[in-house]
Amino acid sequence: MNGKDAKVPTVYKINGSYSHFFSPNFRMSIAGYMSFARNNYTYIDKNMVDQPFFTLSQEANRPVYVPASSILTSNGSQNWILGRKTTEVGRVLQLESLGKVNQTAVVVDANYRYFKDGEIAVSYTWNQTKDNTSYNGNVANTATLVQYTAGDPRTLNQMNYSDNHFRTKIVVYGNTPTFYGFNLGFRFSGLSGTRYSMIVNGNINGDFVETNDLAFVYDPNKAETPQYLKDGINAILNNPNVENSAKYYIRNSFGKVAERNGGVNPFYGTVDLRLTYKIKTFKKQYIELSGDLFNTANLIDKSWGVNHALGATTLLSRSGFDPATNNYKYAVNTNAGVSGLSGNPYQFQLGARYGF
Repeated sequence: MNGKDAKVPTVYKINGSYSHFFSPNFRMSIAGYMSFARNNYTYIDKNMVDQPFFTLSQEANRPVYVPASSILTSNGSQNWILGRKTTEVGRVLQLESLGKVNQTAVVVDANYRYFKDGEIAVSYTWNQTKDNTSYNGNVANTATLVQYTAGDPRTLNQMNYSDNHFRTKIVVYGNTPTFYGFNLGFRFSGLSGTRYSMIVNGNINGDFVETNDLAFVYDPNKAETPQYLKDGINAILNNPNVENSAKYYIRNSFGKVAERNGGVNPFYGTVDLRLTYKIKTFKKQYIELSGDLFNTANLIDKSWGVNHALGATTLLSRSGFDPATNNYKYAVNTNAGVSGLSGNPYQFQLGARYGF
């Protein structure tokens, strides 16, 4: 259904740029971009009770929207239907205009031409994108799946780094002057600062969704933290295969619910090479032979040119419930923060074309 205050999303944009030619062959530019989206759409479950039945004292008073007495002690599962205002209908997903996005970027680039057809170009981008939900459409239920929450999933007040955020992007490309028909080109592209969240496997707040609760990071240095949780967190921190970004994210979240998209992925870049040879045939016609080597560094060393970025990472899995304290029990994923690695390995490509 549509909320009575649903509005058409509006985006305000402003940008400016300045270019200067230091010589006919050397140019530099700087550009700034800002955009602000308001009234962005999302969906809210209106059939959830307005107030929680209780809060989790060990998790910064995280609210729970089902009765504690209904949660199974064996595995912590609950009947989320008991958190409905009425059982006469199912979930009621209402279109609301609560979404906000703030994005700013600065781009500096330069281009230099030398020795007739030689060229080198450099581009550097600094970017920041924050929002209160990264939902971008179509299926209403998806809005409730992607809204990582520390409490009430219907509250979208806090602005955090977006799923679409990156910090810096660098692109360098160029080619040598043609020498006896040969031309060597290269391209380097790199990206840093993409974001990810630490989450819980299992519905914690009783809102129907099993995968949208941010993890509470237990402090292994606190006496009140159960020993098995201390051991689990320390196992992650001592695991050499866990990315340093994940260890920093965990340490920075001790004693609180992990911040949405609080994890920062490291820089990742690749180098590509291209060699061409042009043979003149008749008048202005020619044959051009080419060879490409993508992700050159990976050919030299298999550990180079590999992306160590993390996505949404399960830190805890719900394993039970303690009715004496009204708090969940968890199993720690000691491989949390171990990257599955991504990116393409080195590849060769040969080509030929006839120009006329």
